[in-house]
Amino acid sequence: MLQRDLQALYEQNCFGLELDKRTKPFAWFINPIWRSSSNIMSCEQAQHYLLLEQLLPQSLPVDLKNDIRSKAEHALNRLNGNKPDWLTGAHNDSVTVKTDSKVIEQIEHVIKYKRAVSAEVCRTIYDDAYWLQFNELSFYDLREESGVLMASFMVGTLHDKCYQIPLYRVRNVKILQKQRREPSPEQISSLRLAINKGKRETEINLVIKVPEQSVVNLGFIEFGELINKQTLEGEMSLLTFKVTETRQLLERLLKAADWLEVVEPVSLRQHIINKLKQAHLNYSL
Repeated sequence: MLQRDLQALYEQNCFGLELDKRTKPFAWFINPIWRSSSNIMSCEQAQHYLLLEQLLPQSLPVDLKNDIRSKAEHALNRLNGNKPDWLTGAHNDSVTVKTDSKVIEQIEHVIKYKRAVSAEVCRTIYDDAYWLQFNELSFYDLREESGVLMASFMVGTLHDKCYQIPLYRVRNVKILQKQRREPSPEQISSLRLAINKGKRETEINLVIKVPEQSVVNLGFIEFGELINKQTLEGEMSLLTFKVTETRQLLERLLKAADWLEVVEPVSLRQHIINKLKQAHLNYSL
């Protein structure tokens, strides 16, 4: 990992990183509290994994990113059989479109006078919402999109990625006595490309397996343009629709999961499997 990546994690008090300035380049070591070989994740470790997932440097290898995201998912879903105390009730926090007028004034002020802030940001991972404290954020843009105020910002002093979130997901803003970071044109362009990509709706070929007498097979319900139909053994049918991949589509497929099986795309099938596994855990006796 690059020195600047370690520095970014150190500034966020992440993973017990300690800095030894007696040598050059500076030496890094991990606080003994973090060197345990226990398989049980502590509340503090869980918090840090969630924070680290938000700060992953682009230079990190894919396998390491996936390992961190896997641990972040574990941190959110289970901690020694239960959700951690710091997460309990977090997903019940009311996150509404109504934005605190004081927060708006503060963000407008720091954008105008180019000041950095510390603040809590509400992030959602794996359907759980939680508030994370960031010691330093640099807000540089505020604009309205579809009636919602969206704020663009950078994290820390070294992390090179720009983010955009609804302003109602920011709270407890404190203006710092230091200048904010200024994103480069390339960083701003990268953020805009990511936003525009997220707005584009993707067309997919949805392949589902349903009973012959189902409302879908009989034509009473359509997911999109039917482009192929195949009869299978056991009074089942394989249907292929050309559809637009949306959250509404996922919700419809989940509601019909007791009689409809998604075959392709594999990524959508796996997402539904994960949802059903979580539901089984929640309702198992």
